[in-house]
Amino acid sequence: MVDWTLSDWLILAVDILAVIIIVTFLKRKIQHKLREVEARQAHERLMRKKRKPSPTDDGTNE
Repeated sequence: MVDWTLSDWLILAVDILAVIIIVTFLKRKIQHKLREVEARQAHERLMRKKRKPSPTDDGTNE
């Protein structure tokens, strides 16, 4: 059986804290990127809808 010293526990605590910080950072970065993609897709849908002629439009100018 291995006895853990204070420095071993400290290193473990620092490592766990580092993993938590990294996971939080990556989670925020991914969520931000997903919001960007969704906004871009919504904008593209809006632009496509504006370009698409309405069904009642027969192409003549009145």
